[in-house]
Amino acid sequence: MALTHIKENHKFQKNGREGHREDDPAKGLAHIVNEIKGKHELKYVYVWHAITGYWGGVRPGVAGMEHYESKMQQPVSSPGVRKNEPCDALDSITTNGLGLVNPEKVFSFYNELHSYLASAGIDGVKVDVQNILETLAAGHGGRVLLARKYQQALEASVARNFPDNGIIYA
Repeated sequence: MALTHIKENHKFQKNGREGHREDDPAKGLAHIVNEIKGKHELKYVYVWHAITGYWGGVRPGVAGMEHYESKMQQPVSSPGVRKNEPCDALDSITTNGLGLVNPEKVFSFYNELHSYLASAGIDGVKVDVQNILETLAAGHGGRVLLARKYQQALEASVARNFPDNGIIYA
């Protein structure tokens, strides 16, 4: 599965219906965040996202997401990793590909995602699946350069959108 929109789908909307997305912020993610914070007396609510947006990245060619210039890539894992640490999730991504946001556009992606989450009352993000960048570096200057671009963009977006430096790296 790949990300097809920055905003939540119907499952996270008040009275949401499959295939229909409300643009009313009061019916969006904010209503869940407010309910969770109030009901459980929480000060902070974080959400999860993969470093590539979602497990399968950002789906290329989706209306409203074209400006990220994501392209399908097939992850290439090293023989040592495949032998010593087999992973069903990586096998699935390798089979189906991953929509990798253009590294030159990744700050724009994170900033749009994080600003929307912050506007809904989210206080930070837990960013996971960071090791996938090592398998996608071909054609992007190598794994160090690709990881650096993604990490710098991620940290800049978090600093801008979550004033308490709301990030958990996993």
